[in-house]
Amino acid sequence: MESNIVYKSFSKDKTIEELLYNVSLWKSEYAFINIELAFIKRLIKAYPFSVTIPNLYERLQLFILELDNLEQTKNDILVQINDYDKKLTEHKDAITLNSGHLHLIEFENLAEEVFIYIKHYKNLKIRIFEYINGLIS
Repeated sequence: MESNIVYKSFSKDKTIEELLYNVSLWKSEYAFINIELAFIKRLIKAYPFSVTIPNLYERLQLFILELDNLEQTKNDILVQINDYDKKLTEHKDAITLNSGHLHLIEFENLAEEVFIYIKHYKNLKIRIFEYINGLIS
């Protein structure tokens, strides 16, 4: 059930305050994802499923590998978000940034990366939940 939604930017003029607000939203989302990732991996590793299901162990190991990869990608993006946050905080005095401003271009690139990550993360969660739901039904 892969989503076909793509990132789209609407406003090209933003304030530093608006960018900082969006950065704080991203950080909050990633903090929640940390909790979810830990829970999902723990659930899978707890192995509370019937052992008579063909290829169960292999399938669960593939999910764990995908979760580990998503966790590493999340950590890499979070480093970028924190670096960007520091840059913005240093330039809090700017009122509005026009569409060609370096901070706004960097914001758009980062926003797209965050969007794509969250889309992949949610699609993996759907696949895991659908698989596990089939095991416990």
